[in-house]
Amino acid sequence: MVRAEFAYNNVVHSATGRSPFSIVCQKVSGHAIDLVKLPRTYRGNAAVESMAKEVQSMQQQVHQKLEITNAKYKKAVDKHRKEQLFSEGDMVMVFIRKERFPVGSYNKLKPKMYVPYKVLKKINDNAYVMDLLESMGISCAFNVVDIYPYYDSKEPLYPQFNTSSRTSFPQVGETDEESSPKRRPIF
Repeated sequence: MVRAEFAYNNVVHSATGRSPFSIVCQKVSGHAIDLVKLPRTYRGNAAVESMAKEVQSMQQQVHQKLEITNAKYKKAVDKHRKEQLFSEGDMVMVFIRKERFPVGSYNKLKPKMYVPYKVLKKINDNAYVMDLLESMGISCAFNVVDIYPYYDSKEPLYPQFNTSSRTSFPQVGETDEESSPKRRPIF
């Protein structure tokens, strides 16, 4: 285990460009060659000042490297982000996870989506307060991940497509038998 810890602490990480040991201790970790005693000389304030400058420059380099890495991560995540904004009074569907229910009151046959609920208050772009029933016994604040737009079933989503199977035939009154081509019997 000691070898694994040593290896982890001395490997250079891609996010920081340095090893964890060198970031914390401000120097490269010791190896067998570092056990040789060297004569100590007093350097006074010049050494302290140079060390302080080195520490500050390394911390600045690590900070810049982390900012660049985080910007890359943010760019990759934002490709798949879909921003949903609701306003007060909008009707929405609410996805309620089983963790939100009081212990023992949830079972797998309960619905996962509850509709429609009105948005009472917008806390910020990421959180909203819903007009839930008191009998549900859960918090009314929801993250935008658990909220979906509600479309009234009276209004079709795609009115240009007729979903009625009765009018799907080219001629009114025509049936499947009449519209399909005649086949010869196979003997």
